[in-house]
Amino acid sequence: MTTVHRWTGLETRALRQALRMSIRDFSAHLGVAERTVSKWEAGQEAVCPRLEMQAALDTALSKAGEDVHDRFTVVLRANESGPVTGAAQPDLSTLARRRVAGARAATALTPDEFAQLLAPALSWRPSGEAVLRWESSETPPGDVMLALNMLEQRAAPQPSDALAGLTAVYPSRSQLSAHLPPDQLLDSAQDIRAVGLSLNMLCQGYADRHWQVLLANGARVRCLFLDPAGSAIQAREVEEGFPPGQLSALTKLNMETLLRVRDRLPADLQDSMDLATYDETLRFNIVLVDDLCVAQPYLADSRGIDSPAFVIGRDQSGTGLYPVFEQVFESQWQRRRAL
Repeated sequence: MTTVHRWTGLETRALRQALRMSIRDFSAHLGVAERTVSKWEAGQEAVCPRLEMQAALDTALSKAGEDVHDRFTVVLRANESGPVTGAAQPDLSTLARRRVAGARAATALTPDEFAQLLAPALSWRPSGEAVLRWESSETPPGDVMLALNMLEQRAAPQPSDALAGLTAVYPSRSQLSAHLPPDQLLDSAQDIRAVGLSLNMLCQGYADRHWQVLLANGARVRCLFLDPAGSAIQAREVEEGFPPGQLSALTKLNMETLLRVRDRLPADLQDSMDLATYDETLRFNIVLVDDLCVAQPYLADSRGIDSPAFVIGRDQSGTGLYPVFEQVFESQWQRRRAL
């Protein structure tokens, strides 16, 4: 029976290929987000799944059939290169295979889909099986490497002054959730900051057990709710056409949800989740997750769920829209009332 001492990106990708699953199917098989699997595979040796996922991968391998174990061993041996010491560097074939694997992992595409993506740049249509061989056992042809260069150039981010870090816009919160569900946004996060009305995406869209795992793995969370007993939420109820007390009741329910999560944490982790209220005119719902920001304006005569959602990435130069919304959060956090 094949065993793995420590799962890294190499072993994870070898298992997925041995199971003959796409990243989408493999992530569903493990119960994690596609982005998480892509990060593991793109990171190769440097990125290791967390302890609970190490156990899940052990289980997935142990339950697999003998043919999967055989393929896993073959693929893993083909992908592995010995430890790099002194002048013993990976050969060019190994580096080329890693580059193909990393490029596909970054796109979260199946081998067939990635082959289709390469076809226009190659002027011939490779197969998904060929892509898998280029990742594991065969040296990718030179024109494939050139095609990867072209794809990377097309995918290069635009200057920050062009879109100010804006990466996507959705007409409503439901469309945002369909394309960027809470588990994909929050899983593996380390720093979560949110300010809004009821913070439904965090409280209703993300299970208590996921919060427990996230916080146990070192995440820091700060959430600001609109005070359910304040004047600002009453004004918003009138503006959105809700009966008096309806938004207040929803906000109380959501606050209780996260308070319950915090109360169930071990004592040494409870400080990792800070909850507070504020009572000011509602302008934006802002969720900052590591280097990503999701911002929704509160429009007059329009319910929050119907407002457009803007997804913004942090620019390493410190420009763009991300620091603007970060400053809005930090400013309101300074005036918070702790729960």
